[in-house]
Amino acid sequence: MKPYEIIDHTADIGIKARGVTLIELFENSAKGMFHIISCGKGPLKGERVTKKLEIKNTTDVLEDLLVNWLSELLYIFSKEKICIDSFRILGLNNSGLTAEIEGSTIDLYQSSSYTEIKAVTFHNLKIEEAVEGFSCAIIFDV
Repeated sequence: MKPYEIIDHTADIGIKARGVTLIELFENSAKGMFHIISCGKGPLKGERVTKKLEIKNTTDVLEDLLVNWLSELLYIFSKEKICIDSFRILGLNNSGLTAEIEGSTIDLYQSSSYTEIKAVTFHNLKIEEAVEGFSCAIIFDV
């Protein structure tokens, strides 16, 4: 099973993410988003940074938590200029998640090598469960 694949969407871009567990689905969704951001090249060389995150979910809806997770990662990339390449979710339930992420800092000159994702959308977002695990399609506003 592929962890994610890029899907075309009118004027935007998306991924179809999969995971045997919900944790794996959330991690693979983040990997897919950063594959788009880095144009499949991974992070350029820079200082390594590790961060611990705690994401709260106020609605108990897993799709909301997934968007909050990806949006927080996108915020870290945009504001702190860290291209994240390691995602480890330590705990996940309907009320939130805790994770440890790691990536490399990028400088202003390297930033033109990346695709700008403006937002993670809720467009047709539904986490589905099947015998082989979980899947969802996520559309990003570019």
